Amino acid sequence: MENQNHFTNMKNILVIEDSKIINNIIKKELTKLGFNISQAFTLQEAKENIQEKKFQLIILDLHLPDGEGSELIANIQSLTKTKVVVLTSSQDTELREELFQYGILDYLVKDKNLLYSIAEIIKIISHVTDKTKEKILIIDDSKFICKQIRTILEPRNYKVVSAYTAKIGLQKLYQEEFKLVILDMELPDLHGIDVLEFIRKDRCFLHLPILVLSGTSTPEIIRNSLKNGANDFLKKPFVFEEFILKVDLWIDYFQKEKKLAQQRAELQYMNENLTKLVDEEVQKNRQKDKMMFAQSRQAQMGEMLAMIAHQWRQPLNAINAAVSVIDLKVKRGEFDYEMSKKITSKIEKYIQHLSATIDDFRNFFKPQKEMHTTNFELIFSKAYSLIESSLQEKNIQIQLKVKSTEQFTSYENELIQVVLNILKNAEDVLVERAVLEPIIFVTIDGYTISIEDNAGGIDKMILEKIFDPYFSTKDKNGTGLGLYMSKVIIEEHCYGTLDITNGKEGAKFTITLPSKVESHVSI
Repeated sequence: MENQNHFTNMKNILVIEDSKIINNIIKKELTKLGFNISQAFTLQEAKENIQEKKFQLIILDLHLPDGEGSELIANIQSLTKTKVVVLTSSQDTELREELFQYGILDYLVKDKNLLYSIAEIIKIISHVTDKTKEKILIIDDSKFICKQIRTILEPRNYKVVSAYTAKIGLQKLYQEEFKLVILDMELPDLHGIDVLEFIRKDRCFLHLPILVLSGTSTPEIIRNSLKNGANDFLKKPFVFEEFILKVDLWIDYFQKEKKLAQQRAELQYMNENLTKLVDEEVQKNRQKDKMMFAQSRQAQMGEMLAMIAHQWRQPLNAINAAVSVIDLKVKRGEFDYEMSKKITSKIEKYIQHLSATIDDFRNFFKPQKEMHTTNFELIFSKAYSLIESSLQEKNIQIQLKVKSTEQFTSYENELIQVVLNILKNAEDVLVERAVLEPIIFVTIDGYTISIEDNAGGIDKMILEKIFDPYFSTKDKNGTGLGLYMSKVIIEEHCYGTLDITNGKEGAKFTITLPSKVESHVSI
């Protein structure tokens, strides 16, 4: 329910109104806000309700069929605990002042727009249930005035502190935080104008609202008060309703001004430090990407070692077989120069293959700070050479289709890493799903390369998260960084796009690079 959380200290409300239409409308509107509403249509019913149940608020009509609603106020033990809002058609000024002295929250006159009156009641409730109890300082030598003001303001959730001299008032002003000062002009130790000047000299109190109360209201006194720092002026004896309206007005004004000042300060700070803040955020993001990139690299190094093992297994076995032949021929006395030349030639070929494999992997991990001219056919060829043995061992075929080849400038090693990562993912899913005739389709068309497996595709829910950091479809065996870093490399380092869709056969990754890019330093 809207606003319900603001009114937790005011649950039970009693509506005392003889008009059933008005009573029901008030009940309906306040029930929407989560209040427990009880209804009374006569004075007697109201008294019975108050005896049976505790109410935090009473909405009271003054003229009831069996008596005056004002009689009820005297029976309420504490107007601090049980708040009263008068809602009546009577505009009796004297009665209004008398009721305010009892401590009613407000005196609202019903007009044609009842919903507006209800809105005013809700505003009052919101104010008195605010968890913050605003402090008000009264500097006035009249104890009667101080007590009168406390009677009016304390039921409205204000904390009133009294000072009977200027000296004590100024001491309290520095000891506690106040949201409003109510100042008398004629004080026993200092004139109100001097107090105003003293307060406004301190920057801490520059915007603190000050409401002047004075027994005389000549144009000169009003002018001097306002010119020396007063925000408003009221003549004693003051009209209670006018006084309450002004107090609420200046408290709200001060709160809003304070909030605006804070927002202005924050905005000014942001404007002055915007470049610095942006740079800090960029550095944080770069640092995060570096950490993720390092984690991704470490994960890939493990895969690379497995690939090296695959690449070396065949030539090492061949070398071992050649050495065994030499040993056998020597023992039999059949080893001659021609045979030695033939076998050592094969061993040299295998050793060159081993050396080339090491160079391929070393180049792959070598940091590349400058862009070079390359093309997707060359990139795929280098990536495939690193994973070829692993794919062959698992009987995974590659169907390569080159429609056109275009040269472009980019970070070749990083592109090889991305293509290799996509090929490795395709290999993993083909093995995991035990595809009978596993195939990876690679299509190169100018500045675009697409890689698609025939494993049946990816669930749409997963498809949306596939590039999220730390999201993996490999359970505990995956870091969830490979595809995220691939996306970062293509889109932030190489200024291209990396997309995934479900193709005809399975998951289809497409890398597209711009035909021309400016040379940048890789992150």
